[in-house]
Amino acid sequence: MQDYGEIDIQIFEKEFGKLQTNKVILTNERDEHIKEQHPQDYEYFKRYASETIHKPDEILRDFKNDGTVFMVKKLPDTNLNVVIRLALETDKPELKNSIMTFYRIRESNLKKLRNNNKTLYKRQ
Repeated sequence: MQDYGEIDIQIFEKEFGKLQTNKVILTNERDEHIKEQHPQDYEYFKRYASETIHKPDEILRDFKNDGTVFMVKKLPDTNLNVVIRLALETDKPELKNSIMTFYRIRESNLKKLRNNNKTLYKRQ
């Protein structure tokens, strides 16, 4: 398990209610998932995941998966998406906010995400 720092829980608690923690982790299993399922994006993950979590350009609520958000970072040539499952007050007490997956996302697909989900935060 790897520690990916902390999130600003105020953004999330307005939408989801109380969170158990502000800490974000990555399990070994999810690290392997990213490495295997998104191998072309893995170097981006290692380089930009922390920055994407700490200074996202956008945060969207995932309406398909309970307690899940998309944290998006724009780069000059692509967009990055870190999908995080939040540890809500109603979840098991031992859970932490967890990175589920990471991938680059084209602008057209990001527009679809925006249209199908709720914007919780957008950098001005």
